[in-house]
Amino acid sequence: MREFLFGPAYQKEQVTLTIAGGGTGKTSLCIAEAVAMASGTDFLETPTRPLRVWIYNGEEPLDELDRRVRAAAIAQGLDHAELRESLFVNSGRGAKRIDLSKSVQNKGMQVNDELVRSLIDSIRGRIDVVIVDPFISTHSISENDNSGIDMMAKAWARIAEEGGCAVHLVHHTSKGGSSDSADASRGASSLAAAARYVRNLAQMSGAEARTSGVGEEERQSHVAIRVTKQNNTAVAGTRWIRLSAVAIGNDPDSGKPGDIVGVVQPFKPKVVEVDLTEWASAALDALGDSRHVYNFGSEKWFGFAVADQLGIDGKANRRQIESLIDFMLNLAAIETYNDPGKNTRERLCIRGVGPYATMRKEVAATPASRRVAAGKRKAAADALSTSDREDDPVAVEEA
Repeated sequence: MREFLFGPAYQKEQVTLTIAGGGTGKTSLCIAEAVAMASGTDFLETPTRPLRVWIYNGEEPLDELDRRVRAAAIAQGLDHAELRESLFVNSGRGAKRIDLSKSVQNKGMQVNDELVRSLIDSIRGRIDVVIVDPFISTHSISENDNSGIDMMAKAWARIAEEGGCAVHLVHHTSKGGSSDSADASRGASSLAAAARYVRNLAQMSGAEARTSGVGEEERQSHVAIRVTKQNNTAVAGTRWIRLSAVAIGNDPDSGKPGDIVGVVQPFKPKVVEVDLTEWASAALDALGDSRHVYNFGSEKWFGFAVADQLGIDGKANRRQIESLIDFMLNLAAIETYNDPGKNTRERLCIRGVGPYATMRKEVAATPASRRVAAGKRKAAADALSTSDREDDPVAVEEA
Protein backbone atom coordinates (compact mmCIF):
# COMPACT_ATOMS: atom_id res chain seq x y z
CA MET A 1 0.00 0.00 0.00
CA ARG A 2 1.32 3.48 -0.89
CA GLU A 3 2.39 5.43 2.16
CA PHE A 4 2.21 9.23 2.05
CA LEU A 5 4.21 10.58 4.97
CA PHE A 6 3.32 14.26 4.53
CA GLY A 7 0.89 14.44 1.66
CA PRO A 8 1.99 13.25 -1.79
CA ALA A 9 5.13 15.42 -1.69
CA TYR A 10 6.74 12.88 0.66
CA GLN A 11 6.13 9.26 -0.31
CA LYS A 12 7.83 6.32 1.34
CA GLU A 13 10.33 4.53 -0.92
CA GLN A 14 9.83 7.11 -3.70
CA VAL A 15 11.66 10.15 -5.08
CA THR A 16 9.67 13.39 -5.30
CA LEU A 17 10.74 16.81 -6.54
CA THR A 18 10.31 20.54 -5.91
CA ILE A 19 11.20 22.85 -8.81
CA ALA A 20 11.46 26.59 -8.21
CA GLY A 21 13.30 29.74 -9.16
CA GLY A 22 15.09 32.13 -6.86
CA GLY A 23 13.14 34.07 -4.27
CA THR A 24 10.21 31.65 -4.09
CA GLY A 25 11.00 30.22 -0.64
CA LYS A 26 11.77 26.67 -1.75
CA THR A 27 14.35 26.07 0.99
CA SER A 28 12.17 27.74 3.63
CA LEU A 29 9.20 25.62 2.55
CA CYS A 30 11.12 22.35 2.78
CA ILE A 31 12.58 23.30 6.17
CA ALA A 32 9.10 24.22 7.43
CA GLU A 33 7.78 20.88 6.21
CA ALA A 34 10.72 19.09 7.87
CA VAL A 35 9.95 20.81 11.18
CA ALA A 36 6.27 19.86 10.86
CA MET A 37 7.11 16.23 10.11
CA ALA A 38 9.66 16.02 12.93
CA SER A 39 7.12 17.40 15.42
CA GLY A 40 3.99 15.78 14.02
CA THR A 41 2.17 19.08 13.42
CA ASP A 42 -0.15 19.86 10.50
CA PHE A 43 1.63 22.71 8.74
CA LEU A 44 -0.18 23.65 5.50
CA GLU A 45 -3.12 21.60 6.81
CA THR A 46 -1.24 18.40 5.98
CA PRO A 47 -1.72 15.80 8.71
CA THR A 48 1.29 13.76 9.76
CA ARG A 49 2.74 11.75 12.61
CA PRO A 50 6.13 12.42 14.22
CA LEU A 51 8.81 11.36 11.74
CA ARG A 52 12.59 11.25 11.71
CA VAL A 53 13.81 13.71 9.11
CA TRP A 54 17.27 14.36 7.67
CA ILE A 55 17.99 17.57 5.76
CA TYR A 56 21.09 17.61 3.58
CA ASN A 57 21.78 21.12 2.28
CA GLY A 58 24.69 21.54 -0.08
CA GLU A 59 24.74 25.35 -0.19
CA GLU A 60 24.20 26.82 3.29
CA PRO A 61 26.67 26.60 6.22
CA LEU A 62 25.48 24.72 9.28
CA ASP A 63 25.02 27.82 11.45
CA GLU A 64 22.69 29.37 8.86
CA LEU A 65 20.71 26.15 8.60
CA ASP A 66 20.35 26.14 12.38
CA ARG A 67 18.94 29.69 12.25
CA ARG A 68 16.44 28.69 9.58
CA VAL A 69 15.27 25.63 11.52
CA ARG A 70 14.84 27.77 14.65
CA ALA A 71 12.82 30.31 12.68
CA ALA A 72 10.56 27.63 11.19
CA ALA A 73 9.96 26.19 14.66
CA ILE A 74 9.03 29.62 16.05
CA ALA A 75 6.67 30.26 13.12
CA GLN A 76 4.87 27.00 13.96
CA GLY A 77 4.74 27.69 17.70
CA LEU A 78 7.32 25.03 18.56
CA ASP A 79 10.37 24.88 20.80
CA HIS A 80 13.52 24.22 18.80
CA ALA A 81 14.72 21.86 21.54
CA GLU A 82 11.78 19.53 20.86
CA LEU A 83 13.30 18.63 17.49
CA ARG A 84 16.69 17.36 18.66
CA GLU A 85 15.74 13.68 18.54
CA SER A 86 13.85 13.78 15.25
CA LEU A 87 15.36 16.42 12.93
CA PHE A 88 18.94 16.05 11.71
CA VAL A 89 20.69 18.64 9.56
CA ASN A 90 23.95 18.40 7.61
CA SER A 91 25.72 20.91 5.41
CA GLY A 92 27.57 19.91 2.27
CA ARG A 93 29.89 22.89 2.57
CA GLY A 94 33.48 21.69 2.85
CA ALA A 95 34.71 18.12 3.24
CA LYS A 96 31.33 16.56 4.12
CA ARG A 97 29.85 16.91 0.65
CA ILE A 98 27.85 13.96 -0.70
CA ASP A 99 28.81 13.10 -4.29
CA LEU A 100 26.95 10.11 -5.69
CA SER A 101 29.00 10.25 -8.89
CA LYS A 102 32.58 9.24 -9.52
CA SER A 103 34.89 9.27 -12.51
CA VAL A 104 35.92 5.81 -13.72
CA GLN A 105 38.75 5.39 -16.20
CA ASN A 106 37.51 4.52 -19.69
CA LYS A 107 33.90 4.62 -18.46
CA GLY A 108 33.33 8.27 -17.61
CA MET A 109 31.03 9.27 -14.77
CA GLN A 110 29.44 6.40 -12.85
CA VAL A 111 27.43 5.90 -9.66
CA ASN A 112 29.47 5.86 -6.47
CA ASP A 113 28.02 2.52 -5.33
CA GLU A 114 30.06 2.43 -2.14
CA LEU A 115 28.61 5.74 -0.98
CA VAL A 116 25.09 4.71 -2.01
CA ARG A 117 25.36 1.53 0.06
CA SER A 118 26.75 3.51 3.00
CA LEU A 119 23.82 5.95 2.87
CA ILE A 120 21.31 3.11 2.68
CA ASP A 121 22.87 1.43 5.72
CA SER A 122 22.83 4.72 7.66
CA ILE A 123 19.23 5.55 6.75
CA ARG A 124 17.48 2.18 7.00
CA GLY A 125 15.47 1.99 10.21
CA ARG A 126 16.73 5.38 11.43
CA ILE A 127 15.37 7.98 8.99
CA ASP A 128 11.87 8.32 7.51
CA VAL A 129 12.40 11.34 5.23
CA VAL A 130 15.47 12.68 3.41
CA ILE A 131 15.40 16.20 1.95
CA VAL A 132 18.20 17.02 -0.52
CA ASP A 133 18.60 20.74 -1.26
CA PRO A 134 19.67 21.20 -3.98
CA PHE A 135 19.95 18.00 -6.03
CA ILE A 136 22.85 19.45 -8.02
CA SER A 137 25.03 19.48 -4.91
CA THR A 138 25.05 15.67 -4.75
CA HIS A 139 26.75 14.89 -8.06
CA SER A 140 29.40 16.16 -10.48
CA ILE A 141 27.54 15.50 -13.73
CA SER A 142 26.56 18.12 -16.29
CA GLU A 143 22.93 19.15 -15.85
CA ASN A 144 22.39 18.74 -19.59
CA ASP A 145 23.55 15.12 -19.56
CA ASN A 146 20.22 13.28 -19.61
CA SER A 147 21.66 9.81 -19.14
CA GLY A 148 23.94 11.02 -16.34
CA ILE A 149 21.15 12.86 -14.50
CA ASP A 150 18.90 9.83 -14.92
CA MET A 151 21.65 7.72 -13.35
CA MET A 152 21.86 10.07 -10.34
CA ALA A 153 18.07 10.22 -9.95
CA LYS A 154 17.93 6.43 -9.97
CA ALA A 155 20.69 6.32 -7.35
CA TRP A 156 18.48 8.40 -5.05
CA ALA A 157 15.51 6.19 -5.97
CA ARG A 158 17.56 3.17 -4.88
CA ILE A 159 18.35 4.91 -1.59
CA ALA A 160 14.64 5.62 -1.08
CA GLU A 161 13.58 2.06 -1.81
CA GLU A 162 16.32 0.13 -0.03
CA GLY A 163 16.55 2.66 2.80
CA GLY A 164 12.79 2.53 3.37
CA CYS A 165 12.46 6.32 3.33
CA ALA A 166 10.98 9.18 1.32
CA VAL A 167 13.53 11.17 -0.70
CA HIS A 168 12.58 14.71 -1.70
CA LEU A 169 14.90 16.56 -4.09
CA VAL A 170 14.97 20.34 -4.59
CA HIS A 171 15.94 21.68 -8.02
CA HIS A 172 16.19 25.07 -9.70
CA THR A 173 13.96 26.36 -12.47
CA SER A 174 15.74 26.75 -15.77
CA LYS A 175 17.15 30.23 -16.24
CA GLY A 176 14.51 32.49 -17.71
CA GLY A 177 12.09 29.59 -17.93
CA SER A 178 8.54 29.08 -16.79
CA SER A 179 7.79 27.08 -13.66
CA ASP A 180 4.42 25.85 -14.88
CA SER A 181 5.41 22.33 -15.87
CA ALA A 182 7.43 19.36 -14.72
CA ASP A 183 9.93 20.16 -17.50
CA ALA A 184 10.81 23.57 -16.03
CA SER A 185 13.83 22.22 -14.13
CA ARG A 186 17.24 23.46 -15.16
CA GLY A 187 19.10 21.02 -17.40
CA ALA A 188 18.13 17.43 -18.03
CA SER A 189 14.44 16.56 -18.16
CA SER A 190 15.22 13.04 -16.97
CA LEU A 191 15.17 14.22 -13.34
CA ALA A 192 11.49 15.18 -13.53
CA ALA A 193 10.79 11.99 -15.45
CA ALA A 194 12.29 9.89 -12.62
CA ALA A 195 10.26 11.59 -9.87
CA ARG A 196 6.85 10.21 -8.91
CA TYR A 197 5.61 13.66 -7.92
CA VAL A 198 6.72 17.11 -9.07
CA ARG A 199 5.59 20.45 -7.68
CA ASN A 200 6.54 23.92 -8.88
CA LEU A 201 6.73 27.14 -6.90
CA ALA A 202 5.95 30.44 -8.62
CA GLN A 203 5.37 33.97 -7.42
CA MET A 204 1.81 35.25 -7.64
CA SER A 205 1.06 36.95 -10.95
CA GLY A 206 -0.55 40.36 -11.24
CA ALA A 207 -3.84 38.83 -12.40
CA GLU A 208 -3.84 36.35 -9.51
CA ALA A 209 -3.19 39.17 -7.07
CA ARG A 210 -6.17 41.12 -8.39
CA THR A 211 -8.49 38.12 -8.01
CA SER A 212 -7.09 37.17 -4.57
CA GLY A 213 -7.27 40.49 -2.74
CA VAL A 214 -3.47 40.93 -2.61
CA GLY A 215 -1.91 44.35 -3.19
CA GLU A 216 0.76 44.80 -5.85
CA GLU A 217 3.37 45.68 -3.22
CA GLU A 218 2.78 42.32 -1.50
CA ARG A 219 2.35 40.16 -4.58
CA GLN A 220 5.91 38.82 -4.80
CA SER A 221 5.79 37.55 -1.23
CA HIS A 222 2.92 35.19 -2.14
CA VAL A 223 3.91 31.93 -3.80
CA ALA A 224 1.81 29.26 -5.50
CA ILE A 225 2.54 25.56 -5.01
CA ARG A 226 1.33 23.76 -8.13
CA VAL A 227 1.47 20.04 -8.77
CA THR A 228 2.76 19.40 -12.29
CA LYS A 229 3.25 15.64 -12.10
CA GLN A 230 1.57 13.06 -9.90
CA ASN A 231 1.74 9.34 -10.59
CA ASN A 232 0.37 7.87 -7.40
CA THR A 233 -2.72 9.92 -6.56
CA ALA A 234 -5.09 12.52 -8.01
CA VAL A 235 -3.64 15.95 -8.73
CA ALA A 236 -4.31 18.44 -5.96
CA GLY A 237 -5.31 22.04 -6.54
CA THR A 238 -3.02 25.03 -6.13
CA ARG A 239 -1.94 25.83 -2.58
CA TRP A 240 -0.39 29.09 -1.46
CA ILE A 241 2.28 30.21 0.98
CA ARG A 242 3.32 33.66 2.12
CA LEU A 243 6.97 34.61 2.65
CA SER A 244 7.46 36.21 6.04
CA ALA A 245 10.18 36.58 8.69
CA VAL A 246 10.58 36.11 12.43
CA ALA A 247 13.12 37.16 15.05
CA ILE A 248 14.81 34.09 16.50
CA GLY A 249 16.11 35.64 19.75
CA ASN A 250 19.61 34.24 19.37
CA ASP A 251 21.32 37.13 21.18
CA PRO A 252 19.39 37.40 24.48
CA ASP A 253 22.21 39.16 26.38
CA SER A 254 22.04 42.20 24.09
CA GLY A 255 18.35 42.77 24.71
CA LYS A 256 17.78 42.71 20.95
CA PRO A 257 15.40 40.36 19.10
CA GLY A 258 18.27 38.61 17.34
CA ASP A 259 18.52 37.66 13.68
CA ILE A 260 15.48 38.15 11.46
CA VAL A 261 15.08 34.98 9.41
CA GLY A 262 12.76 34.18 6.52
CA VAL A 263 9.94 31.68 6.98
CA VAL A 264 6.84 30.59 5.09
CA GLN A 265 3.27 30.70 6.33
CA PRO A 266 0.12 29.14 4.87
CA PHE A 267 -1.99 31.57 2.85
CA LYS A 268 -5.57 31.32 1.62
CA PRO A 269 -6.48 33.76 -1.15
CA LYS A 270 -9.74 35.61 -0.77
CA VAL A 271 -12.45 34.88 -3.30
CA VAL A 272 -12.80 38.21 -5.06
CA GLU A 273 -15.77 38.88 -7.30
CA VAL A 274 -14.71 39.86 -10.78
CA ASP A 275 -16.44 41.86 -13.48
CA LEU A 276 -17.15 39.12 -15.99
CA THR A 277 -17.73 41.56 -18.83
CA GLU A 278 -14.07 42.57 -18.51
CA TRP A 279 -12.96 38.94 -18.51
CA ALA A 280 -15.19 38.12 -21.46
CA SER A 281 -13.10 40.28 -23.75
CA ALA A 282 -10.04 38.20 -22.88
CA ALA A 283 -12.07 35.03 -23.38
CA LEU A 284 -12.95 36.08 -26.91
CA ASP A 285 -9.25 36.54 -27.60
CA ALA A 286 -8.69 33.00 -26.32
CA LEU A 287 -11.14 31.44 -28.79
CA GLY A 288 -8.86 31.56 -31.82
CA ASP A 289 -9.13 28.67 -34.28
CA SER A 290 -8.50 25.91 -31.75
CA ARG A 291 -11.02 23.30 -30.67
CA HIS A 292 -12.28 23.98 -27.13
CA VAL A 293 -14.20 21.57 -24.88
CA TYR A 294 -17.01 22.57 -22.50
CA ASN A 295 -16.23 20.05 -19.76
CA PHE A 296 -13.67 20.79 -17.06
CA GLY A 297 -12.73 17.10 -17.08
CA SER A 298 -10.95 17.53 -20.42
CA GLU A 299 -7.42 18.81 -20.89
CA LYS A 300 -8.87 20.91 -23.76
CA TRP A 301 -11.38 22.65 -21.49
CA PHE A 302 -12.03 26.16 -22.82
CA GLY A 303 -11.33 27.54 -19.35
CA PHE A 304 -7.65 26.64 -19.60
CA ALA A 305 -7.29 28.78 -22.75
CA VAL A 306 -9.13 31.61 -20.98
CA ALA A 307 -6.85 31.28 -17.95
CA ASP A 308 -3.75 31.46 -20.14
CA GLN A 309 -5.09 34.63 -21.75
CA LEU A 310 -5.73 36.18 -18.32
CA GLY A 311 -2.45 34.99 -16.82
CA ILE A 312 -4.13 33.07 -13.99
CA ASP A 313 -4.30 29.46 -12.84
CA GLY A 314 -7.23 27.67 -14.46
CA LYS A 315 -7.78 25.08 -11.75
CA ALA A 316 -7.51 27.54 -8.88
CA ASN A 317 -10.00 29.91 -10.57
CA ARG A 318 -12.28 27.23 -11.99
CA ARG A 319 -15.53 28.54 -10.50
CA GLN A 320 -14.97 32.10 -11.71
CA ILE A 321 -14.12 30.85 -15.20
CA GLU A 322 -17.16 28.56 -15.31
CA SER A 323 -19.31 31.57 -14.39
CA LEU A 324 -17.67 33.48 -17.22
CA ILE A 325 -18.42 30.70 -19.72
CA ASP A 326 -22.07 30.56 -18.63
CA PHE A 327 -22.25 34.36 -18.80
CA MET A 328 -21.03 34.30 -22.42
CA LEU A 329 -23.42 31.48 -23.33
CA ASN A 330 -26.34 33.51 -22.02
CA LEU A 331 -25.17 36.50 -24.05
CA ALA A 332 -24.99 34.24 -27.12
CA ALA A 333 -21.41 35.39 -27.61
CA ILE A 334 -20.44 31.71 -27.69
CA GLU A 335 -22.36 28.50 -28.23
CA THR A 336 -21.97 24.79 -27.64
CA TYR A 337 -21.97 22.13 -30.34
CA ASN A 338 -21.50 18.37 -30.46
CA ASP A 339 -18.44 16.81 -32.04
CA PRO A 340 -19.76 13.27 -32.62
CA GLY A 341 -16.36 11.81 -33.40
CA LYS A 342 -15.08 12.32 -29.86
CA ASN A 343 -15.59 10.48 -26.59
CA THR A 344 -18.23 11.62 -24.09
CA ARG A 345 -15.89 13.94 -22.19
CA GLU A 346 -14.60 15.59 -25.38
CA ARG A 347 -17.86 15.68 -27.36
CA LEU A 348 -19.45 18.94 -26.19
CA CYS A 349 -17.41 21.86 -27.55
CA ILE A 350 -17.50 25.67 -27.57
CA ARG A 351 -17.19 28.12 -30.46
CA GLY A 352 -17.82 31.78 -31.12
CA VAL A 353 -21.09 33.02 -32.59
CA GLY A 354 -20.98 35.47 -35.47
CA PRO A 355 -18.20 37.89 -36.37
CA TYR A 356 -15.59 38.65 -33.74
CA ALA A 357 -16.40 42.39 -33.71
CA THR A 358 -20.10 41.66 -33.16
CA MET A 359 -19.32 39.42 -30.20
CA ARG A 360 -17.14 42.12 -28.63
CA LYS A 361 -19.85 44.74 -29.13
CA GLU A 362 -22.44 42.46 -27.51
CA VAL A 363 -20.26 41.93 -24.46
CA ALA A 364 -19.36 45.61 -24.10
CA ALA A 365 -23.02 46.66 -24.29
CA THR A 366 -24.13 44.39 -21.46
CA PRO A 367 -25.49 46.51 -18.57
CA ALA A 368 -24.13 46.07 -15.07
CA SER A 369 -27.43 44.55 -13.93
CA ARG A 370 -26.73 41.52 -16.12
CA ARG A 371 -23.20 40.91 -14.88
CA VAL A 372 -22.70 37.66 -13.07
CA ALA A 373 -20.78 37.55 -9.78
CA ALA A 374 -17.84 35.16 -9.80
CA GLY A 375 -18.61 31.80 -8.29
CA LYS A 376 -22.40 32.06 -8.92
CA ARG A 377 -23.43 29.63 -11.64
CA LYS A 378 -26.05 30.43 -14.27
CA ALA A 379 -27.92 27.83 -16.28
CA ALA A 380 -26.17 26.97 -19.54
CA ALA A 381 -27.85 26.80 -22.91
CA ASP A 382 -31.09 24.77 -23.12
CA ALA A 383 -29.34 22.14 -25.20
CA LEU A 384 -27.04 21.20 -22.32
CA SER A 385 -27.96 18.45 -19.90
CA THR A 386 -26.99 18.58 -16.25
CA SER A 387 -24.46 15.81 -16.85
CA ASP A 388 -22.61 17.57 -19.63
CA ARG A 389 -20.23 19.41 -17.35
CA GLU A 390 -18.21 16.90 -15.38
CA ASP A 391 -16.65 17.55 -12.01
CA ASP A 392 -13.97 14.89 -12.37
CA PRO A 393 -10.40 16.17 -12.25
CA VAL A 394 -8.32 16.07 -15.39
CA ALA A 395 -7.16 12.51 -15.89
CA VAL A 396 -3.52 11.85 -15.06
CA GLU A 397 -1.60 9.19 -16.89
CA GLU A 398 0.37 6.65 -14.92
CA ALA A 399 4.03 6.52 -15.83
